[in-house]
Amino acid sequence: MKQTLFLILVLCGTFVISNAQNNLFSNISTTDEYHRFSLVQDTDGDGVYEISKRDLAVKFNLQYLPTGEGYSCKAVIEKGESTGKTLKSMNALQGYATCVGYPYESVMRDRTNKEGLIAIGDYVFIVNRMSDDGTSFKGISKVFIKVKQGAEKKKETKGKKKKMSLRKRLKALKDNLNAMSYGAAHKELQSKNLDKFITDYLVTMKSKQNGRTATEKKKDDNLEAAKKKDAAEIKAYNDKIKASPEYKKLKEHQKRMERMDARNDAKTVTIENRTGKDIYVYQEGSRNSTTIRSNSRAKLSCSHNYTYKFDQKTSGRGTTCHRANSRCNGRVVVK
Repeated sequence: MKQTLFLILVLCGTFVISNAQNNLFSNISTTDEYHRFSLVQDTDGDGVYEISKRDLAVKFNLQYLPTGEGYSCKAVIEKGESTGKTLKSMNALQGYATCVGYPYESVMRDRTNKEGLIAIGDYVFIVNRMSDDGTSFKGISKVFIKVKQGAEKKKETKGKKKKMSLRKRLKALKDNLNAMSYGAAHKELQSKNLDKFITDYLVTMKSKQNGRTATEKKKDDNLEAAKKKDAAEIKAYNDKIKASPEYKKLKEHQKRMERMDARNDAKTVTIENRTGKDIYVYQEGSRNSTTIRSNSRAKLSCSHNYTYKFDQKTSGRGTTCHRANSRCNGRVVVK
């Protein structure tokens, strides 16, 4: 009886640990390095993707609420000239991302572009057109693969080698080259139907979310409460700034500038060029001109007479387009 009870406890413990490792934030390592693959293509539409163009090494930075819920995920570049720069970031507390279903959260979703961030095992996926309920998507744009420490030994195959066609030999050669350059984790992932692999995970996690206890469901409320608190803190900070003498001086200066602009506008005339050519506008008594390009306009003081020419090199006064003080705060169209 004791042995049976012990076995049940062990199995239950294993189940709890397994479930704890299934959620989004537990699946992402903050100590391991990941390689990003920027070209992920499903040319046949069969769910099996070609994963290539390994370009950057990153580490993930995660942030949690004091109550334990993860809310921020950043991929930070580890090597090269851009070391330390954030490559990808989602924040469900202060940004445009959403994350629900704690403690079985499975995806962070960007509300603006509907990208989704999903982590399963040694892989982190950026998917496109994530559904609102977090169970489906339309394609994969990026894959991050965890770099495992130590080289894996190749298993030798025994027995007589089967003859292969040239096409199969070329494919096997390509697979071996990919495995050598990208590693076993990449090879394993590329052999999967990723559409099914990711969707099965999302559907399973959704089922767990739907079966949560009342206590577990309160974890979603913790994030919502933190959002309101954060918004309240931002408002309090803004109110404090607005009450400061410096802010009041700034607003008074802005009002003075607005009044000055209004007075200046009342003393100007807008000359609009609709001739189809550039024109050169001359203030009476001045040899310098103001160029107004075709279909453009310029604001000039309305207290002067103006003439215009099509060619700066020609002699003569040009054609009158405005008489002093006649169109203040108005417009003259030259056709």
